[in-house]
Amino acid sequence: MEGNLKFFAKSLLFASLLFVCCQQPRNENSVHDLMVGVSVVDMTPPIGYPVHKVTSDGVLDPLEIKAMVFEQGEHVGALVMVDLFYMPLELSDLVRTLAAEKTGIPVPNICLAATHTHADPTCYDEIEEYTLKINAHEFIEKEEYVYVEQLVQKIVTSIFEAQAKLKPVVLKSGMVHVDGLSFNRRHLMTDGTVRMNGGFLNPAIIRTVGPIDPELGILLFEDKLDKKAFVSFTTFAMQLATIGSTTKFSSDFPYFLEQGLQQHFGSGFLSVFGEGPSADVNHWDITQPGPQIGYEDATSKVGEKLAAAFLQNLSALERNNNESLMIDNKIVGLPLQSYSSMDLEWAINHKDSTISSLVTARINKIRSLHKLREKYGDVIPMEIQVFAFNDETAIVTLPGQIFVELGLELKSKSPFKNTLVLTLANSHEETIPLRKAFPEGSYEIIYSLIESGGGEMLIEGAVSLLNEVKQNM
Repeated sequence: MEGNLKFFAKSLLFASLLFVCCQQPRNENSVHDLMVGVSVVDMTPPIGYPVHKVTSDGVLDPLEIKAMVFEQGEHVGALVMVDLFYMPLELSDLVRTLAAEKTGIPVPNICLAATHTHADPTCYDEIEEYTLKINAHEFIEKEEYVYVEQLVQKIVTSIFEAQAKLKPVVLKSGMVHVDGLSFNRRHLMTDGTVRMNGGFLNPAIIRTVGPIDPELGILLFEDKLDKKAFVSFTTFAMQLATIGSTTKFSSDFPYFLEQGLQQHFGSGFLSVFGEGPSADVNHWDITQPGPQIGYEDATSKVGEKLAAAFLQNLSALERNNNESLMIDNKIVGLPLQSYSSMDLEWAINHKDSTISSLVTARINKIRSLHKLREKYGDVIPMEIQVFAFNDETAIVTLPGQIFVELGLELKSKSPFKNTLVLTLANSHEETIPLRKAFPEGSYEIIYSLIESGGGEMLIEGAVSLLNEVKQNM
């Protein structure tokens, strides 16, 4: 605990991320092999710990931390996927600072992202309380916050272990279409409203109001010496919400994606999956009967179909001989939504426990906005990162749950042929819609804290950063 306090006291200010980067001319970087190291650490809580806000009574498959460290010459970075519903800023700040101290990897070159599994450990209040005490240098009893303290140390350890396993690699990459798996969940109804998941076979549904992104983005890393693939990173724009209500922990369909890939590549193969822009996309085909949910009926089938698409298109993945690792980040300020003093007074003092879920959401939204405005003012800083591997392939990371239309726009404007968009990275769990969705309303708008137009600003910043990285390669 004393070490934690020491490291946290040295934490960089969040806004300082803008000024730190690792760049180097391509002619110096290209003479070095691209190195990759990976690790996986179990983070499954004990039975009885809450799973998505209810008491757990079992485990469907393990919750895990999967870390990848990339290195080429003086460039080094880490990408860590954690089986959480979202990535709290407090956890991200603490872990990135501790990991940077332990590994020497610069804070801006470390990305922590949540997979968005809906069978996650409900540890978010505990994380907030724990980090507040750490920041205040308060003494923490040994039995307090046991799971969160272990989680922090496990994530840091995963990065350290991945760095220790660095080896030269060959990278193959590509984008594979997977049809019939994802569906836009926002539906225009006959009464003129837009509703999330308008209902299976519901005749009142006129059409969906948005598209999907059917591309499975793939990075496949092979050991340069034995020519065997040992890890992949993939993204797909669809919510990890296939299980439904459950009392058991699960990483959702990425578990079955990995199982399918291991049947081909071997049991030691590691599949690292990140959720793409899918705030308005899930797996429900409302033209067919429901419920289309459950571990056996939906989760396994989704993962197996993704694995099959991956393996069927192995020969289409391309090798680029010009690996030139570049990592950079940018902070973009997005406007927060406003509220009146009357709204705030109502939200703070409301005590009626019989209110609807929508009223509860509104109360929580105002309280969250008030907390953010006290900390940041009218504009909240959002971090974007780019991990570029060659002049064709890059990962771009974004905070929050992004509408698929914004992700499609980002990919269409990216200077990289293969642009994998990773969401729920480093901070911010709420939805970031596109401008046209605000007057349409519905669930995703209710749970957004960003003002209309903020999503477009975020994408503009991401495209700008991608172009800057490409020009410096």
